[in-house]
Amino acid sequence: MITKLFFFILIFIAYANPSFALGKLGHQIVCQLAFEHLPLAQQTQLSALLNAIPKKHQHLINHYNYKKPNSQITFASACTWADAIKPLDKFKAYRPWHYMNVPRDHSSIKANDCRKNCLPQAILKHQQILAKTKKKPNWQQTQALLFLGHWLGDIHQPLHISFSDDLGGNKVKFSHLTTKCKNLHSYWDDCILYKGRKSKAKWLTLLTKKWQQHSQPNWQTEQVWQWAEEYFQLVKSASLNYCQVNNQGSCQKLTGKIKLPKNYFSHHQVIMEQRLLLAAQRLTKILVATL
Repeated sequence: MITKLFFFILIFIAYANPSFALGKLGHQIVCQLAFEHLPLAQQTQLSALLNAIPKKHQHLINHYNYKKPNSQITFASACTWADAIKPLDKFKAYRPWHYMNVPRDHSSIKANDCRKNCLPQAILKHQQILAKTKKKPNWQQTQALLFLGHWLGDIHQPLHISFSDDLGGNKVKFSHLTTKCKNLHSYWDDCILYKGRKSKAKWLTLLTKKWQQHSQPNWQTEQVWQWAEEYFQLVKSASLNYCQVNNQGSCQKLTGKIKLPKNYFSHHQVIMEQRLLLAAQRLTKILVATL
């Protein structure tokens, strides 16, 4: 059995490293919403896959989510697994899969802009693995489900489709202390969700009411590149305060610390609200087509 000390070390390391993933709350919202909107048949299949999670990883998920070791694993909590395993050497190859970096002179994202070890390819790979689910769920298939749920959250955090030289905004620091988050990436991972004291329950209530306002097409593999392009254009927009476009149309690397305008939170929390809703709806479409 993994000791409490081992878990403490895992969590310490995870928080000591730069953030490259939508925070716990974001992943929980996306996966809970998706699960609640699945047909009963797919909910049953998904629950069977969750039951295939080994005890060791159940404890890891619960510890990462500040729950008791033997708490029931929900799809919402299980979708944080891909972050919880980051400190484990066995899974270190997956660390770059949480994002996609492109050159500064890139103007758009096209299909197969990255061939492996990036977020769009991660979605495609684990969707394909999950599609091969056998009658009796196994841990390999369950891992594919947990990765897939996580990747859908990550790709809808705009700074996960960005540039490597500033670690997707992790090196973009603030000149003021109006937020506990120290850089632009972590602001979009966490602070933009928690500011205003919105709880998970409040987020779920809000987004459930808006579920019917937007419809998504049935899942096709080419959509993943469309999503990447969607967020690349968002991350380049002036309002995000991440990209300074030069005369050649390329994003210049920001120098020095930045100060967010007063209306940044009110404007962009609405955008993040839309992103979470899209992530959940798109995940639902993938799972309906796959399970």
